[in-house]
Amino acid sequence: MIPVIGAAAAILSCSPLPAAPDLSHPPDYAVVARIALSGGLPYFRKDLGETLAANWKPASPGGIGGSSGQEVFARWLDLYGWVDLLCSGEASVTKRWLSRHLAAGTGGTAPPGKPLQVTVLQPGSAVSIRHDDLQHRVTEQIAGDPAMLATVVKGLVAQPFTPRNGPLLGRLDPAFVAETVSDPGFLRRWGALFSENDFSPKVLETLQSIWKSDPAAWREFQSLALAVSVVTDQPPPAFWPHRQVVPSSVPRSRQGPVQVFGAWKDAWKDACRGGNLRNDLRRMEPSDLKFVVDAPLETSEFETVRNNPTLAKLTPPQAFASIRYDKGRIGRGVYVWPWGRYTLASIRKQGGICVDQAYYAATAGKALGIPTLFFAGVGREGGHAWVGYWKGPGDWDLGVGRDPDLHYQRGEGLDPQGWTPFTDRDLEMMTRHAGNGAALASARGDLVMARNFRSLGDADGEGRALQSALAVAPDNPALWDALEDWMVRTGASVGERKAHHERAIRRFSRYSDLKSAHQAALARLSAEAGETARSEKISRRIADENRKSRSDLSADAAARLILSRADAGDNDGALAEFDRQLRLQGRDGGGDFFYRVTSPLASRFLARGRPDLARKVLARSFKALAPARGSLIGRDYRKLWKEAGGAG
Repeated sequence: MIPVIGAAAAILSCSPLPAAPDLSHPPDYAVVARIALSGGLPYFRKDLGETLAANWKPASPGGIGGSSGQEVFARWLDLYGWVDLLCSGEASVTKRWLSRHLAAGTGGTAPPGKPLQVTVLQPGSAVSIRHDDLQHRVTEQIAGDPAMLATVVKGLVAQPFTPRNGPLLGRLDPAFVAETVSDPGFLRRWGALFSENDFSPKVLETLQSIWKSDPAAWREFQSLALAVSVVTDQPPPAFWPHRQVVPSSVPRSRQGPVQVFGAWKDAWKDACRGGNLRNDLRRMEPSDLKFVVDAPLETSEFETVRNNPTLAKLTPPQAFASIRYDKGRIGRGVYVWPWGRYTLASIRKQGGICVDQAYYAATAGKALGIPTLFFAGVGREGGHAWVGYWKGPGDWDLGVGRDPDLHYQRGEGLDPQGWTPFTDRDLEMMTRHAGNGAALASARGDLVMARNFRSLGDADGEGRALQSALAVAPDNPALWDALEDWMVRTGASVGERKAHHERAIRRFSRYSDLKSAHQAALARLSAEAGETARSEKISRRIADENRKSRSDLSADAAARLILSRADAGDNDGALAEFDRQLRLQGRDGGGDFFYRVTSPLASRFLARGRPDLARKVLARSFKALAPARGSLIGRDYRKLWKEAGGAG
């Protein structure tokens, strides 16, 4: 048996403190459970963290031989990662999470000491992954105002929730903590699932509530409990399930997380008695199950599918095709659901357009225990919606209802774990990483060590752990972000940060999204260094490289070039760059160019009292992009044209 560690032993006996643990053997989980019941977990965390730091070895530059890749050491890291979170202060955890949900507004240039204009990034928005002084100021400004902090947290966290001071451990029953620290399967699943986007105080509160409601079911359906907990810590966006239905028409559920867990558990029990679930919820990973339990709908919606023998046999592609396409609505320009309650039965009866077909197929799939994702994208003729669904571990079909002829280069949905935008390419990368589970687990362990070194005040050790993680899993984009964060905190020069992004650009040369993200960061750093010409050159390169294959990325880069000039009052420069990008991107730019460049620029000119410039932008864009008559883009062009005072 491994001796109880350091000061934690003093809680259990009056004997002298024993030696540090033997990390060559797995943890004695029963002993750790007794420590948790006794209240000694904070001491255990300190002693274990120091022991791990003293014994950890990084992977070689080729990603071989690190301690985190060794099975026994990895078990200790799983345990430490969980215990470290439980012993963390709620205030610091909240501030770290909050920093991803705040952004500086137009007041971002305010001098130090002056308040900044702050934008709160609501559910459904991309989180802010910035590691500079401006982001730190924004976070401190909100965190330092108790009334404002309470308001922001209330709007971002699922209610009811009451903030507390002290360690997260103070929220939890020692018996629940003892159960978790003594279960290596739970520790592994938690380590693989937990994300910086999770609001851990609420997640822990929900996990414990599910456990208290039915400990036996919690153990049997542990992955389900985890999935429900990370999906329900934050509310879905106000526009869920999509923007083409009035939210009050959606039959939203008022169930709490415990009831959601119970409903899915009962659905599985019914399936065992001849019901209709396609997958065993007990054996799926939480990272897949979250795409089953993420529809906050009345249980009757799911039962509509499960209790109908015909509907229960349909695959997601068949469910999509089963909904009659309503061409009449398109002809009348009725893009928002016009038939009252937005139920599956009503969609079957009335038919629908692509968003309704995709929503129906995605929801019907979830009802049967199939992970699904609703995707929307923009092509040459405007927007479209389709579905992705899980066929088995690491195997997704991302093209149900997607029309290859209309140039939909990227689909965007929502990751219910934080309710942030999530693309089909993100899912492809996640699936690819899952295929190399050993490397992924080793890198995850190195990240635990990085946090451990940081808590010990060892910045060099933290950097070595992050470099080790990158050596093991260099295609994991989150590791590059984590290393940049460390570089900023440790005072790396602008040149060193540029070199970091240049290495990432080379690494992700085959992945347009990731490459362009690091190119954009490089452009921003160059602009901050006063290298305006180089910054613009990089942005133009992004636009040029992606014109044919990724018009969305090309349009985003063009927008940065054009709108920065417009915001600086350089209307002539903005128009000149607009004309240049319009010539380059032409009709291939399609909906992406209109919605990401033309519309924002015209709207800015309108807001500043220059409808003449707005009309100029719209007329030139309409001629170049030539949207089809009656298309969604064409209708939106005409709407803006009228707002700008255009005739005809």
